[in-house]
Amino acid sequence: MKDPGLERALVAAGGVAALARALGITKGAVSQWRRVPADRIGAVARLTGIAPHDLDPALPPPGLAEAQAPLIDDDAARADKARRWLEENREAIEAHHRWVEQHGLPLAKYRMF
Repeated sequence: MKDPGLERALVAAGGVAALARALGITKGAVSQWRRVPADRIGAVARLTGIAPHDLDPALPPPGLAEAQAPLIDDDAARADKARRWLEENREAIEAHHRWVEQHGLPLAKYRMF
């Protein structure tokens, strides 16, 4: 008996052969699945448009971690998230600024102001 998530994926993909072709594996390999293997969930989700949680109910539904996070101070949490993002991307931002200083703004000749 196949898992309901796998059944939905097979219908969405157009059958066993179509899903196997899209994944680049044999039809026989897909035919042997009882559920979508953990290492294939991401690819099957992208191909079929089915959420990973629907393919494997053991995975948390989208947004659950954020929904369960304590909402102590929403503004402070947003500010902290923005600060962390800036820290994580500081090198790329600085590299972009250096490039603009050297070469100017891309498509600047088309600006109307």
